Amino acid sequence: MTEFFQASPLLAWSLVSSMLALLAVSLLWSRIRWWWHNTAYSLPLLGGITRLSRDTNRDSSDKAWFKAEKALCRDYKKFIRIQDEHDFNEKISYLTKAGDNGRRDTPNLIWLLTVALVFVEAMGFSYVLAGYTLPGASENLQQMGAYGIAFLISVILVAFTHFAGHELYRSGKIKEARQDWVESGREGKTRTENIALARPQSVDDAQPGYVQLMNRVGTQPGYAISIGTAIFVVIVAIGATYVRGQVLEKQLHQQTTGQAGGAGVELAVKAGADGLDMSAKESKIQLPAADSVENQRAVDKARDDDVSIDRHGGWGTFIVLAFIFVFLQILGVLFGYRWGFAGRESRAAFLAIGAGRYTSYADVREHYKEIADTAQSKLEHLQQRLMNRNSLSGNDGAHTTKTFYDFMEAERRRETEERGRELERAQQGQRMKAPAPQAAGASSVKVASVDSVLQQLDELGQDKEAKKALIQTLPDALRDQVQAELKRRKEDEQARRVNQRDAELDGLL
Repeated sequence: MTEFFQASPLLAWSLVSSMLALLAVSLLWSRIRWWWHNTAYSLPLLGGITRLSRDTNRDSSDKAWFKAEKALCRDYKKFIRIQDEHDFNEKISYLTKAGDNGRRDTPNLIWLLTVALVFVEAMGFSYVLAGYTLPGASENLQQMGAYGIAFLISVILVAFTHFAGHELYRSGKIKEARQDWVESGREGKTRTENIALARPQSVDDAQPGYVQLMNRVGTQPGYAISIGTAIFVVIVAIGATYVRGQVLEKQLHQQTTGQAGGAGVELAVKAGADGLDMSAKESKIQLPAADSVENQRAVDKARDDDVSIDRHGGWGTFIVLAFIFVFLQILGVLFGYRWGFAGRESRAAFLAIGAGRYTSYADVREHYKEIADTAQSKLEHLQQRLMNRNSLSGNDGAHTTKTFYDFMEAERRRETEERGRELERAQQGQRMKAPAPQAAGASSVKVASVDSVLQQLDELGQDKEAKKALIQTLPDALRDQVQAELKRRKEDEQARRVNQRDAELDGLL
């Protein structure tokens, strides 16, 4: 990497700048996409309004619209997610009952920091493993292998620490719920049923808060990933420190061997003024044995002191690096604990309400108004262009009267009708799958019996106890048919309410 920057600094920094630009675009993609959409429509010669204004044909399905008008409205509809207030509140209710309301996904900046930590860890591991990755291979190949192995270890550690933090958060919520259950006297079950996001969230409103939480999170805390992560981190920390120590000992051994092999005790006496030259070539003067031993002892002590200082300094550094490594993994666990969700479908609910962009349905409507006003402005500009072109070359003399709100109202009406047809087809399919009676006579008797029971239930009005008593007196087969019919009626009523809410929303917007 250093050689690449030194050899081609312009190319290297260009690549770095491009990567940073791509990162910024990915983080701000929704805003950049909206800005570019509006800019592309407003360009003078090649913009969307200029291009669409050339088409003065009427829409084939609705002559009150120009094709160009509908094309523009469809392009801006992509930025609007039609959402019912009831559905929005259902997602909020799921998050609240799961204990995740107010939490968010891991921010992009935290992921960027995590990637930076992975890079630092990979660099540190690569230098440790470089000499032992591929014994006998060239230095470059060893270095590449060390980078690969170090990167794999770092990615595994990041994933393990993130999941461990999420597991600790989820288990903590379950422990709190179970503690509430214990303090309430352990009355009833800890969970009645698994509540999915698609179901009405009011089904367990009568249950205590701990039951509602465990219906969406679970009943048993778990620490398998956390324990495995702790063991893996300790093994890597000890192994990396040991390998670093072995590399240090090898260097110190080579240093000691080199110094000992090149050390010699000899004295060369030179005299300059009298011309006497007693160099190593001419004459060697050996010191006395006692002085030679003392001199050698001093040299050995100096060498041993250097080795001892290097050894203690190196091992101290490695221990500090091990603590830093463990702290980085703890930081990864804290990231996983701080962000994320405990509920099984909390993340889907979080994304469905705008990924934290909206705190209430009023924010949803405000965002809708901003996009709709911008789309209406572009539509009016297009309509002016169409009228100018129609006045010059048209022959029908028609005027544009439609708005973007008219288009969205028609789209909502169409989607409501489609949902109604889908529900009707689903109910027909369920009736077709029901077991057929053995004989026509028996069928007519059963139908008449069911109808008569349902009529009696309707006459009882709101007296639920009387209705229950009546149903309990029925035969098993007839009771099952009556309950199935009551369930179908309830589903029809829920579908009718949904359609009614959609109609009310259409009127508000």
